[in-house]
Amino acid sequence: MWLSLLLCVGLASASIQPERQVLQHIEESVQDLIDDSNATKRLLFDDIFFGIGDSEPEEKETSINCSCKCGVVNQEIRIVGGRPTGVNRYPWVARILYDGQFHCGGSLLNGDFVLTAAHCVRRLKRSKIRVILGDHDQYVTTDAPAVMRAVSAIIRHRNFDVNSYNHDIALLKLRKSVAFSKSIRPVCLPSSDLDPSGKVGTVVGWGRLSEGGSLASEVQEVQVPILTLQQCRSTKYRPSRITPNMVCAGIGKEDSCQGDSGGPLLVNSEGEKYQIVGIVSWGVGCGRPGYPGVYTRVTSYLNWVKRNMRESCACY
Repeated sequence: MWLSLLLCVGLASASIQPERQVLQHIEESVQDLIDDSNATKRLLFDDIFFGIGDSEPEEKETSINCSCKCGVVNQEIRIVGGRPTGVNRYPWVARILYDGQFHCGGSLLNGDFVLTAAHCVRRLKRSKIRVILGDHDQYVTTDAPAVMRAVSAIIRHRNFDVNSYNHDIALLKLRKSVAFSKSIRPVCLPSSDLDPSGKVGTVVGWGRLSEGGSLASEVQEVQVPILTLQQCRSTKYRPSRITPNMVCAGIGKEDSCQGDSGGPLLVNSEGEKYQIVGIVSWGVGCGRPGYPGVYTRVTSYLNWVKRNMRESCACY
């Protein structure tokens, strides 16, 4: 079916060429697509037009598991509970700009990819997106040597639902790789069997300091208790709104807020090694009683992340 469609597209766009040249051009185009997909030995209609999603049958993983130094914080003194972090304490935190303005947060997974929320990149023009890494104070350039990157690809989960925010996950491929340094390092992906419920998580971002308040100048961190699925469904949210692909965290005034979207929910393991278990997704207000923050559950999408990073390192 896909070959027939490609033939139709190719013939329509090159109708003024001799038939032999058209067929040769199409054969070369199809071969390029096959070569690009030889890691999985499969070429599907959706792969050509929409990128790889999470609804396909399990495929051979094409990303490389690297023993990269990930999830290691910088050991500056910190003040927690919604206060500024030490400079570059979390060196994987990314600031996503759109048309020159702060838009969302993200997390560096390796030298080429940033993980964020699907709702953050909905209807955005790729050419207007910039990713800032190694930053601390978004209004001051002297405290940290920030690096800016353009984006070569937006990979949003194809099943993202704008009404329920289910499957709220996306990847940004950087146009140029970033070199790791003290201020720029990747976060660790979690193991597939990690259950973060009952742990204390850390949310990091430049979001609003209070509901309806102003955006933070310096990157902030706040500690939040992570709930079980049942506990989250027992809050003021309608139980059906909370899917198994989501995780809730927060109590009282300890919460993420507008502008933190796309940023990480982290848990500490093995000393000072941090893993990203959630992506700031949605919620009702900020710090409202009975309404914890809702995050995309990263362990539900590990295979999706690995498939879409194609030949890049997956750091654990």
